Amino acid sequence: MARNPLALAALYKEGLGRLWQNQKQAADALGTFGVKREDVNRALRLSSMPADALILFADCGINGRTARELIRIERAIGRAALEERAQAISKEGKSRTELVLLLEGLSPLPPKRRRTPEVDLPAIRAQQYVDGIATNKWSTMTEAAKTQGWGKERLYMSAILSDLSPVITGLFEQKRFSLRNGETLLALIRTLGISKVTQNARKLAEQPGRRSSKEILNYLAGGPADADCKVKVQVAGDMVTFSFSFKARATRRNLVDVDQLQSLASFALGNLVELNRR
Repeated sequence: MARNPLALAALYKEGLGRLWQNQKQAADALGTFGVKREDVNRALRLSSMPADALILFADCGINGRTARELIRIERAIGRAALEERAQAISKEGKSRTELVLLLEGLSPLPPKRRRTPEVDLPAIRAQQYVDGIATNKWSTMTEAAKTQGWGKERLYMSAILSDLSPVITGLFEQKRFSLRNGETLLALIRTLGISKVTQNARKLAEQPGRRSSKEILNYLAGGPADADCKVKVQVAGDMVTFSFSFKARATRRNLVDVDQLQSLASFALGNLVELNRR
């Protein structure tokens, strides 16, 4: 109960005069629920804050920590300033932390982008392997994987990716193309065939614009990025799943391209693999 200050404040007011006469008595009565007198006091101070400030937390809620932060901010800037700031804030899509920062007059910090370690980038791993061969550091993939502590399967995948046509690899920003992206790309090639993926890659290369690796892979899997039907591919172990989604509205073209599905089915069922094996 102490974790929901507004609910605690409502309960206190409901029982005042009947179940307890003051905050201490209320804390004693609710002690079995972990409620202390300071919790009751904090809850009442919070509930008396401007409604415009409290309503910002209607979706994400207010816990004990947030209550302490709000009380601190009101004490620092005053009730009028807090109310004015609250009225200028949109709560949509914001977390408790972001709302508190905005009420404090600060800008929410953007989430830190997790960068793929360089050693896990296929292009870098493949180049390191080639350099090691050239300098006689190792002579086989097995030796390279053992020497560097790399997984042999990942090294093998990196080498295959480095041998793909520039028509395909040139679409991606190599510094952000992870092994997971590479795994998905190879699954696409094994399923659709190198010819189909290369064909889609050429079409995409003719269209200017910057795209994420995920957007590029989706295009290679299903064609035009502006189509009403969106195609996505997911890889889990040796399972490849293609999903088709579309908005329930009038579409500009057929929801699913028949030729595309026929091609996908024939390649998948026939287990056609055009990718060169080492």
